[in-house]
Amino acid sequence: MKTENYAYQLFYFTSLLFITASIFMEHLSIFLKPVVLLLLSAIYILRAEHKNALVLIAMGVILVAEVLSMKDFIRYFRVLNVLLSVYYLLNIILLWKSLKKIKIRLNKVFTVQLIITMALIVYVLASVAGLILPSVYDDRMYLVILILFFTVFVCSCYYIYLNSKTVVSSSLMVAASCFLIVNIITALYKLYVFLEVFMVIGNLLQVFGQFFLVKFFIEQHKLTPNEEDFF
Repeated sequence: MKTENYAYQLFYFTSLLFITASIFMEHLSIFLKPVVLLLLSAIYILRAEHKNALVLIAMGVILVAEVLSMKDFIRYFRVLNVLLSVYYLLNIILLWKSLKKIKIRLNKVFTVQLIITMALIVYVLASVAGLILPSVYDDRMYLVILILFFTVFVCSCYYIYLNSKTVVSSSLMVAASCFLIVNIITALYKLYVFLEVFMVIGNLLQVFGQFFLVKFFIEQHKLTPNEEDFF
């Protein structure tokens, strides 16, 4: 128990340092962000009753992607798209356990809530892709593949959230929402319009998103289906 408490305290402290560095000492962020992700991996190892190696592999993939993104986003754009596609694919595989438990049924897929939510998300992603496409036209196929995997990931998250008890799945909804905003902000900040506030917000939400996603994977076995039907 003490080890877990120390891991959490160190994570909170390092996350605070990382956010502070992204505001005042941006050059230090590249050293702090990997530590934040490594501490999250340690928390998962310490807390999870039913460990899955794919969670740690996914954390390793996103760690490499984040370092490359901070070093030179444009230079490594193609590699980043591949890494992030792999990252979201791994998370989709990890969510399959929850999807099977809840059961995928057409009457729950084609609900007003889910259709409206996903239509808005697809519209926003398509709009942002249209803005940045001229800057990365040669790598458009990699971008499309990434958007496809990310959309499936977000769809899975919201489906699980809407069709399960929210005590556990609320973490998944928060994580998906954070990742959605982070990806939009990062694309705009790196390729379209330079605003330092985008970087700060992106870093803050990235930490929140990763934390709540790991929290969900720790508690995933407690997920309980919600038998209520939505219209």
